[in-house]
Amino acid sequence: MTKLNAIATIIIAATSTSGFTLPQQQQYALRTPSCSSTKLNLFGSKNKDPSNPSGGANQPGMMDQLAMFKKAQEIAQKKNALDKELSNEKIVGTAADGKIQITVKYIPPQLPANPTPGYEAANVEIDEGYLESVSAEDLSKALVEAIRDGENCAMEKVAEKYKSLEEDMKGILGGMGGMAPPQK
Repeated sequence: MTKLNAIATIIIAATSTSGFTLPQQQQYALRTPSCSSTKLNLFGSKNKDPSNPSGGANQPGMMDQLAMFKKAQEIAQKKNALDKELSNEKIVGTAADGKIQITVKYIPPQLPANPTPGYEAANVEIDEGYLESVSAEDLSKALVEAIRDGENCAMEKVAEKYKSLEEDMKGILGGMGGMAPPQK
């Protein structure tokens, strides 16, 4: 029982703040707040390189990150609106001097399962006179050519519409990953 009491006394004395005393200067040194690497800079950024106060790489503060998140949401909404607009457009591919026309429908990407957009032949129109006079091989080649032309036209329209999103993305990523901010 005395051994148990002795161990309990040692444990209490070791864990007690007044159990061990240090000289006054050492106590002050222990109470001095240290700079924590997990400190959040809520209202601005902190320079990563303290020896270069004018031009070191900066980390975005919490407010900057929230603004970037809002901007990303706006871009996602713009992209969805563009996808809807593109899926309603009539995109036509032609072949055989316009005697074969294929309407291509844009299918927006289904994220995250299918991140790439699709193109689907929605309608095929073939001139009756051309259909009567053409061989099966030539008709097959012309149909493939019209489908490819329609897909190329669709890709060009998508690229044209997405140009506005490209500028917005540069605005968000400006200064990150070596990208320069957009020129105004």
